[in-house]
Amino acid sequence: MSNENLLRVLTVFEASEEAETLMNALRNAGHIVRDLRAEDAENMRTAIEENPIDIILAKLKLPQFTARQALEVLLQSGRDIPFVVITQPGKESLALEVLKNGARDAVAEDQVERLKLIVKREIGDLRDRRAARRSEQLLHETEKRAKHLIDSSRDAISYVHDGMHLYANEAYLKMFGLSDPDDIQGMPIMDLVNSEDHAKLKEFLRAYTKGQSEHTQLEVHGQHAEGRKIKINMEFSPASMDGEACTQIIIRDHSPNKELEQKLNVMSQMDLVTGLFNRTYFLEHLDQVIARAIAGQVRGSLFFITLDKYAEVRNQHGIAAADHLVADVAAHLKNKLRDLGLLSRFEAGNFTLLIQNIDSKQSEKYASGIGKLIAEHIADVGSKTTVQSTCSIGLTQINETTSNSQECIHRAEKGAELAQQEGGNRYRIFNPALQELAAQEQSNAAALRIKSALKDNKFRLLYQPIVSLHGEPGAHYEVLVRMLDEKDEVLPPNEFLPAAQDSGLMNFIDRWIIANTFMILTRKQKEGQKTRVFLKLSAATICDVEFLPWISERIKSTRIDTDSLVFMLSEEAALNHLKQAKIVCDGLNQLHCRIALENFGIEQNTFHSLKQLAVNYIKIHMSLIQGLPQNIEHQEKLKSIAETANSQNIQTIAAFVEDANSLAVLWQCAVDFIEGHFLQQPTAEMNYDFNENF
Repeated sequence: MSNENLLRVLTVFEASEEAETLMNALRNAGHIVRDLRAEDAENMRTAIEENPIDIILAKLKLPQFTARQALEVLLQSGRDIPFVVITQPGKESLALEVLKNGARDAVAEDQVERLKLIVKREIGDLRDRRAARRSEQLLHETEKRAKHLIDSSRDAISYVHDGMHLYANEAYLKMFGLSDPDDIQGMPIMDLVNSEDHAKLKEFLRAYTKGQSEHTQLEVHGQHAEGRKIKINMEFSPASMDGEACTQIIIRDHSPNKELEQKLNVMSQMDLVTGLFNRTYFLEHLDQVIARAIAGQVRGSLFFITLDKYAEVRNQHGIAAADHLVADVAAHLKNKLRDLGLLSRFEAGNFTLLIQNIDSKQSEKYASGIGKLIAEHIADVGSKTTVQSTCSIGLTQINETTSNSQECIHRAEKGAELAQQEGGNRYRIFNPALQELAAQEQSNAAALRIKSALKDNKFRLLYQPIVSLHGEPGAHYEVLVRMLDEKDEVLPPNEFLPAAQDSGLMNFIDRWIIANTFMILTRKQKEGQKTRVFLKLSAATICDVEFLPWISERIKSTRIDTDSLVFMLSEEAALNHLKQAKIVCDGLNQLHCRIALENFGIEQNTFHSLKQLAVNYIKIHMSLIQGLPQNIEHQEKLKSIAETANSQNIQTIAAFVEDANSLAVLWQCAVDFIEGHFLQQPTAEMNYDFNENF
């Protein structure tokens, strides 16, 4: 029987009749269907771990098991299986949350023809992904074999880009009397050619690079590290290294009666401190296991084991004591785990363990046991000192989705980092899909808090003075916002504004700020106080077609003096939404409001935005202000910005001014206004004394 049309389906349904209807439809489409059923998390987890599956069809909601929960089981497994949500007729929109979290599609149970097309597409995509992983692994293995052949070659071989060495084999190093491979990286090829042949080599390379040379070989005199000349023949050919185009050079030694060097001994497989396998051997073995896993021949788990007290021992007792700790723990692990899998010392206080043919549940059981083994062991670190260390373990599954050893190690190492961040002496599974899911859940929770704060008026305004360096009269303030949490404690902007942007709530926050600022300005106008405020507009507000009508109505109803209003747009947001930014700026200008462009000066074409938008102020990016007294380049750029702005009747503002030295430089650069903690931190009242002189 051909596997071309074989379709292995896992259905998460309560009623088998419903699932069977869909299976019959797929059979009618030409598939040879092999279906499994699951009704809860345990059934599904077992089915995924014990069977090859091509696609999962999950009912949106069962009495005790939802599609969202089923998706989480799939994500925890780390398997690459398309997940399709089946809804009631006309209820596809209810699957939106599951789609956001990683489901591939949603389809109503009565849309059989659409289901056939979805399955066809997803199976095709799955086969492409599997093929891509196999190709990536084959490429990786091919590159490894090629590098091994190059390293083993009796010919001297190097790779060069723009006249600089990228890599050279041992024979190449020996030919020129070099001993350290790092010495050759970045070395100009001219350094290895006798000066009398420099002009000859330059002329050849110039023609060869431009494709104007008919020859691919050049005979010159090489320069040995001991000072003697050696006659060599250089053979050039195009090549690539790490995906970058370069040139391969093979050099044959023509010195008379010189015996070829024998190949170097293969690097030892053992770590000298612990007697375990070393990192190099472990990675080679891991590559082989991953290749077999991609082919569906094996599966397993990688454990990244970090000793929690390694850094502490090293800092307090020295490197020798840290080595004693590692060696003692290694001997203990080797004694207990010798028959379990491949154990190695990866680096410093880190071990790696590769166990084949275990599932996720067994992996967690082993991780827990290993943690207990280390926690209960008292290690000798020398000088009659003992340490009872613990460990943090990162886990990752090895299956058909594992692309390469680097990614596999990265995931396990991230798991160990998470375990350490939580206090150590535990294990964690790092799964990018689950991490993204957790981040989405955090974002959703933050969005709920923001909505609640908007409803309950739990935002607070702060004001930071913007002071003229040249005596321009009037009070100027930037309006800032803070949010109160459930305990009425103040949250800084970085704890709620990113979530507001991600959840599409920034325009509502902008409107809250503007409405409440208008109330304060109205009161000040009645008291005869002249105050100008700078109000930020987010990208969401720039793109909000309802904003201009709203602000126009708000200005009319409050009868506010628009001369007191300056609306700030980020230069990046304005350029990213240039059409909408122009409309907003034109509309605000018609309302006689002023415009400021903030975070100015770091875009590639610094003054492009000034040609596109009619603004009254530019607020210079903080990166140009920090460390200004010591940075001559930033001082010159600041002068150029100020001169250009002044020529266009635009005033400049330098924010984040933290010291008197910066103030003096800004004065010399002809900047108009300054803002920052050097003057005053943001406060709940507009109470700065603008009559003070610098």
